[in-house]
Amino acid sequence: MDSTRIPLATYRLQFNKDFTFNDASRILDYLRDLGITEIYASPILTSRRGSGHGYDVTNPTRLDPDLGTEKDFELFLAELDKRNMGLLLDIVPNHMAASSENPWWLDVLENGPDSAFASYFDIDWHPPSRNLDNKILLPVLGRPFGEALDSGELKLVFHDGKLAIEYFDSSFPLAPRTYRMVLAHRIGRLRNLLDENSAAYQEYQGIIAALSAISDRDATPIESASDKRMHFEAIRERLRQLTAASYEIAQFIEENLHEFNGTAGDPSSFSNLQRLLGEQYYILAYWQNVNEVINYRRFFTITDLVGMRVEDPVVFDATHSLVLRLISRAAVVGLRIDHIDGLRDPIGYLKRLQERLAAEDPSVAGRNAYVLVEKILERNEDLPADWPVAGTTGYDYLNY
Repeated sequence: MDSTRIPLATYRLQFNKDFTFNDASRILDYLRDLGITEIYASPILTSRRGSGHGYDVTNPTRLDPDLGTEKDFELFLAELDKRNMGLLLDIVPNHMAASSENPWWLDVLENGPDSAFASYFDIDWHPPSRNLDNKILLPVLGRPFGEALDSGELKLVFHDGKLAIEYFDSSFPLAPRTYRMVLAHRIGRLRNLLDENSAAYQEYQGIIAALSAISDRDATPIESASDKRMHFEAIRERLRQLTAASYEIAQFIEENLHEFNGTAGDPSSFSNLQRLLGEQYYILAYWQNVNEVINYRRFFTITDLVGMRVEDPVVFDATHSLVLRLISRAAVVGLRIDHIDGLRDPIGYLKRLQERLAAEDPSVAGRNAYVLVEKILERNEDLPADWPVAGTTGYDYLNY
């Protein structure tokens, strides 16, 4: 980062699958001839596939593959540098996409408060509503839960050793302790189908025994969340290999899924699925009537954007690792911080950001790096004087 450079004339580029780093490189001569000195880039970290804006981040540790490869980005920076142009990056510290494409979020849905990422998201695990204790309310259904269940819209599925609930294009993982409910269902039928001494049957019983240890809350606890995850992943890998090798086992599981998924129009046929859903770390609910009990912080009222606890240094480092690496490049002149008022501690965040920027680029030490915040000031409101920023993105100027 050039710590002495102040952007003079910026031009915002909206990156997406239809406008990539390579596309941007091709128009730099035109923009330079217009007098543009800096490109103000929309968010470039991995967001939902096909996102048109990039504010629905799913993985802050990688560049968005929709926009190009890391090599494409390096070439873009090199083209900027050739023309003595700079890059102003837009970042989104306040929220991430609550999406099945977000591996951190999926891990929380799968493991609840025991997830290694449970503290990353702003979730109230013990809200006033007792039925939400250690659960997350997900307002994702297009109709009341009972109607969605009885119509067969909620489907239990099995892919590559993993069980999940599918609802149209959305997927919700099953908690490890509930796998046994599905796999041990009708186990007598499998005993009649296979020789009890066969390798396939013995391995299946071994998998169920391993899952029983996970299901038993009174069993000796596994030492850490990472150990627990490794143990469970090993079980799922065994299950994947077994179903790939044994048609009978794969067919038996498919028949169990069919029974859990019930028959549309027959409410009693969904009792197993309803009981299974009741044991998950999430509650699927109708989107229209749950605003007062949603127990995770959202971006305004957008339920598929979940708030991040970026005030936690661990979360800050996890979500800013790539950004801090990129900022050390000479072509990058600064950052634009999205929705600064959504953070629990804006000034604490900004001070930590400046500290990390100085640590990443010693040339910044002793002075603040160029940082702008998205903050809409009222007519008689001033930007807090103790915020270590160069200013706002100018909405107040446009209002005038």
